[in-house]
Amino acid sequence: METYPRAAVERAMKIQEVILRAVAKKINWTQAGEIIGLCERQMRRWKQRYQEFGYDGLFDRRLGKPSPKRVPLATVRFNPSGKRSCANPAPMP
Repeated sequence: METYPRAAVERAMKIQEVILRAVAKKINWTQAGEIIGLCERQMRRWKQRYQEFGYDGLFDRRLGKPSPKRVPLATVRFNPSGKRSCANPAPMP
């Protein structure tokens, strides 16, 4: 198992506990989602990851990685209002 930050380990432990309670039918998936702060569908995805990868599947796989959809900073300009906009915006149709 990789070394994860303490907060990530604690979150994974909480998610594992909630998933195990939902699998044991002590709570339903809607209640599980409310405890974690996710929708029922996302909780079922976590369940699938837990069944497929075990405890390691509960860790956020994005940690330390930038989003693949991230716009390069060179193409973004900052407005005084604090909002960002593209340096070369596409023409509106």
